[in-house]
Amino acid sequence: MLNTHRLQPFKYDMNEVLSASSMDPAKASSFLASVIAKASRVSTRDAKEFVKTFLDSGDVTKDEYDRMTRLMDKYSKYR
Repeated sequence: MLNTHRLQPFKYDMNEVLSASSMDPAKASSFLASVIAKASRVSTRDAKEFVKTFLDSGDVTKDEYDRMTRLMDKYSKYR
């Protein structure tokens, strides 16, 4: 699960990754909100699968996907 106490640093780091990507800024905003919702309410595994769908569609590169999944791991808490 995503650690909600560290949500602001996570958003900042994800926005850095998304601003460097070729994704449309309007799409990036809703993408980030969906990733946060899935990672904090369901699981980081589901959030990673969601990001993988964008990798498969070509909106995100493999390098950006790897950076996003590392960020999810970094800002996660384990129960």
